[in-house]
This record gives sequence, C-alpha cells and structure tokens, in this order.
Amino acid sequence: MHLAFQANSGLSVALIFLLFYLYHGIGITLGYHRLLSHKCVSMPKWLMYFIVMGGYLSFMGSPIVWVAMHRSHHQNTDLAKDPHSPLHGLFHSFIGWMFELSKYLSNDEIKQQTKDLFTDPVWRFLGTKNCYKQGLLCLGFCTLYRCLLFCIGGVNLVIINIIACCAVFISTQLVNVICHKPQAWFSYRNYPTNDNSLNVWWVGILALGEGFHNNHHHNPKSARHGLRWFEFDFTWLVIMGLKKLRLVWNIYNTKNLNDTYTTHSLDRLENLETTKL
Repeated sequence: MHLAFQANSGLSVALIFLLFYLYHGIGITLGYHRLLSHKCVSMPKWLMYFIVMGGYLSFMGSPIVWVAMHRSHHQNTDLAKDPHSPLHGLFHSFIGWMFELSKYLSNDEIKQQTKDLFTDPVWRFLGTKNCYKQGLLCLGFCTLYRCLLFCIGGVNLVIINIIACCAVFISTQLVNVICHKPQAWFSYRNYPTNDNSLNVWWVGILALGEGFHNNHHHNPKSARHGLRWFEFDFTWLVIMGLKKLRLVWNIYNTKNLNDTYTTHSLDRLENLETTKL
C-alpha cells in the first residue's frame, strides 16, 4: 500500500488532500461549531464522535474549551470580552487569542458555559480546563494519528495531512479575522445585526460555509449558514446528505431570510426564527 501510494499521480495526491481537508474541516464546522456549540442538529453518538474527532485531530484542542470560547464570543461579539475580536488586533484574532484565552475566559466560566458537555465522559476526558495538560493530550493523540497515517502511506501521506490541516486551520481562523473586520474585501451583510459580522463569499468557500458569518450571527441556532443561491455552504450539504441517510434529525434551519431578529446571547436561542426539519 505504501509503494502504491508513492506511485500515484498528482491528481491522486490532490484528491487525498481534499479528503483530509473535508474530514478535518467538517470536524470543526459541523462537529465543534454547529453540533456542539449551537446544538443545531442531533445525531448518533458514534457519528458525533467520528465527526468531532476530525476537528480534534487537526489540533483544535479540547471540545469543551473550544465550545466555551465560542459561546463567549457570541455573548460578547466585538466587545471587550470577545476572545478573538479583530478589535484587539488582527494577529490576536488570528492566533494570538489562543495564548491569552485565560484573560477572557476563566476555568469557572468554561464550566458554566458548557454544563451540557460535562455530561459526556469523552468530552471531559479530552479536557475541561484551559491548561497545558489538555494541549499536551491533544498533541499526543494527533501524533498517534499521524503515526498511523505513516504506517498506512508513509511520510508523503503524513505531509499531505499536515498541509491539509494547516489549510483548514487558516480557513477557519479567517472567519475570526475577515468576517468581523469592517469593510473587508468582497463583504456584505444580509442582516443589520448589532455587531460587525460580515458575509465574505471566498471565506465561505474556504471555510465550508462558515464565512457567511452575518447570517450565522443573525441566527446562531440555524444549521444552515448559506441562505442565498450563491452562498455555497458545504457543511449544510453534508447535513442534508446525512439527513437523506437518516443519520441526523432535529435540524434547525433559518425560516426566513428577511426576518430581522438579532441577538448576542445564547441564552435567547429558543426565541430564534427557526424551523426544525
């Protein structure tokens, strides 16, 4: 298998890169974000673990910490306590916030934000606090995963995977940087939300639908971010595919592009204009 992989064409390498990009990207966009953070959809536990592991194995760290950070972002969007707002600087919103998260979110606040996830022993095992131990645990699992890839396809497969994960990391961080930056290139707003959230079509493509961020901040509970015909939301297509296979249910979808409800707080999710599919 190793030798066969080395003999493959450039097209095959591109296909393998794309498969890694989609698996790890969906792990973040569907797993960490729409599933765990916003409860936009329900699915069997085995599928939930498989999808979320795609994000975890791309160095995203503890799901509990990530979800707490994201919920805090929605409650404090573009305000002083927003963990990764570009108002604190572009470098901070891209990667600097990861080293300063404790300034914006204490371990007690993490627990308060994620009581629903504390009921799951797997998420608790992967880390309940913002500390170096959960980071080392994630690094350990990521290393074991790439050792397995090495055994399957050699160093080339590992290199392709790492490049794909770096690309996924950059695409998701662009949502923080570009989609909250006033007057970003090729940006627009469908809704007059009380924050700086923007829809940016090219970030939407790279981040598998996450770049239609103004739509998302208008209605965080919705599993669908791309609402207009040209807003390509790959993650939503995955959800619809899983629905066809009867592997997901309780899918929340924006009812009406023209409704004007806005929110900062996840405490009011039950009031959002959504329909359940």
